[in-house]
Amino acid sequence: MPQKFASVIVLKPGYARWEGYASQRACGTITLIKSRKNCMVDLGTAQDKDFILKQLKAHGVTPADIDTVILTHSDVDHIGNMNLFPDATFIGGNDVIQGDLFKEFFKEKYIVDENISIIHTPGHDNRSITVLVKTTKGTVAITGDLFEYDRDWVTTDTSEAWEPWSQDKELQEKSRAKIWKLADSIVPGHGDIFKVDKNVDLGKS
Repeated sequence: MPQKFASVIVLKPGYARWEGYASQRACGTITLIKSRKNCMVDLGTAQDKDFILKQLKAHGVTPADIDTVILTHSDVDHIGNMNLFPDATFIGGNDVIQGDLFKEFFKEKYIVDENISIIHTPGHDNRSITVLVKTTKGTVAITGDLFEYDRDWVTTDTSEAWEPWSQDKELQEKSRAKIWKLADSIVPGHGDIFKVDKNVDLGKS
């Protein structure tokens, strides 16, 4: 029987820490969605293999239970461990692929199930996507690096958190504003889930 709402579980909040000049330790946020179709969103780095398997087991899920793997963008710290899910459908950019079969190429929106949809949110790169999930606490947007972490719009020590990594800043600003209006909570690319403060104005979408 289909679940009325989905559950979003952040298995590992992402991080990004400078280690010195032009050197950084980073890993993208790894998220599990439990719905009629179970999904993984972003898969960290290769060193996260055992962690992912342990976390899935803790939540009563096996790799075979994962129907869909969604990759928000192609940065290497978000796309490790794809071979843990050989039977899953993979979604990235415009592509929907299972095995070597490209099942579909979508333009604007892709529906995974009644609780999960995917839209294009370019800017960080031109193929970035965001996952929108209906939960009991409202809409959760899993954004990859569209948002780096909570309050990444606040400039600290003259370092702008998301802008240096953006391929198209103006386009990313529009995508960020769009998601800000749609979402009640956001799972960012390098941090834990946070609630959207509608009193903050991120601009017009």
